[in-house]
Amino acid sequence: MISKTRILHTCFGFQQKNRYFVKSIHRLFLNNNIMSNPENETHNSSPQSSQEINALIKISQSIISTLDYQEILQIISDGMAELLGIESAAIYLLQNGTDLYLGATTPALDKNMPDFLRRAKVDEHPHIVKPIQQKSPHVVEDTSLAQLSEAERAVIEIRNLKSLLYFPFVQKGDVLGVLILGTCNQTLKFSEHQISLGQTVANQLAVSIHNALLVDDLKKYKNHLEDLVQEKTNSLDTAIEELMAANEDLFEKNEIINNQNEELKTALQNLKDAQSQLIQSEKMASLGTLTAGVAHEINNPLNFLTGASLGLENYLEKEAHKDDEELKLLVESIQTGVERISNIVRGLNQFSRYNPDFNEECQISTILENCLIMMNNQIKDKITVEKDFSTGLKTMGNVGKIHQLFMNLLLNSVHAIDNEGKITIKTFPRGEKFAVIEIEDSGSGIDANIIHKITDPFFTTKAPGKGTGLGLSISYNIIKEHKGQLKFESEPGKGTKVQVLLPLR
Repeated sequence: MISKTRILHTCFGFQQKNRYFVKSIHRLFLNNNIMSNPENETHNSSPQSSQEINALIKISQSIISTLDYQEILQIISDGMAELLGIESAAIYLLQNGTDLYLGATTPALDKNMPDFLRRAKVDEHPHIVKPIQQKSPHVVEDTSLAQLSEAERAVIEIRNLKSLLYFPFVQKGDVLGVLILGTCNQTLKFSEHQISLGQTVANQLAVSIHNALLVDDLKKYKNHLEDLVQEKTNSLDTAIEELMAANEDLFEKNEIINNQNEELKTALQNLKDAQSQLIQSEKMASLGTLTAGVAHEINNPLNFLTGASLGLENYLEKEAHKDDEELKLLVESIQTGVERISNIVRGLNQFSRYNPDFNEECQISTILENCLIMMNNQIKDKITVEKDFSTGLKTMGNVGKIHQLFMNLLLNSVHAIDNEGKITIKTFPRGEKFAVIEIEDSGSGIDANIIHKITDPFFTTKAPGKGTGLGLSISYNIIKEHKGQLKFESEPGKGTKVQVLLPLR
């Protein structure tokens, strides 16, 4: 019996010798919060694994799309509230070990809210001190019964909070801040699954917060360097003009100074590019760690479900149940769902794997299929995908980087399609040397006067906050590492065709 996305009750017909087998299935459902237990059910059950995967992928993809730390904090606040099914969320960052300042809230604060909601002293909030000192979650099940400071009571009354759940963001032993989740309509007994899942994700997202703060510091340092460069440039220009007016013989030296000035600007730009690419790499590494952990946690119960469904299928093949078509259809539905979750887990594993070597055998069609599985939620509602894969095409290289290459190119095609559209993917050999991967979309296309810039770092045609401009630059570098080629054909209003040539194995 299913209510919305949760299994409320199961009914099995079984013989005495299969009693332990059926009890094992029932216990598996209970242990993984897949089925409600009337004796211990709380108001807020944990979401199913597939819902958690979708929420986590949504958070991860949103974080990758921006380098702005304020946007990342808001993504984490909104995403954690959605993941755990809580109405209210706030992120307070720790400053100098004694001060708190508000990073993000869900929903957003009204502009007229008092200033003490935005800045406060740590010791004025004992319930924030606990998770900071203990570096572990802290729960207040009923704020009306809890011992609260005046500052805490004022915040709770304004935000109308009934139950609270605190998660510290811990990075390399240091607490960066605290995520506070709260219910507004009624008190809530938080489940162990909510607390465990929330702290696991918070630990991983602490890396993103740390990197976001690092990006903000780098931006400030970059602006400082640019001011210094501009100041020096102005000084040099003034000195040059004086020297040229005093003696025309100094013209050659003036040329040298100008050249050095340009070299300094170029060096500064290269430094900024390298810093941003390093941060993006760190974010991808954090995402890989998070993804691998989620895939591992889902894979264990998935193995039990796979075995259980096969056992149930064998059981139904016996003479007494051969003609029970309804039960067979139910078993087929279970196996279809298990296979879909298994495909998602395989895709996550491919996306998160790390291997510095370039001597792996890469099955091109398999990697493309994994990418499409990962992008199913973005594609299924609006885009038709047509595939024409030549069998057996392989290249030697790094499977993880090839996976990242195809994912970047497919994401660009998806983002180029505003409403409904089509993506066509073809693979075929070109002579005996190259495998061709062709991705064509019916999106907005690219103007001819800028198409030569699209592989430059930080160049993007997307709206602000929608992309970093690093996807095609990283993809181009991956293709060069694999001794391949990249070609573009595009027409505004009609779409873009991308061809990747990789050496055949």
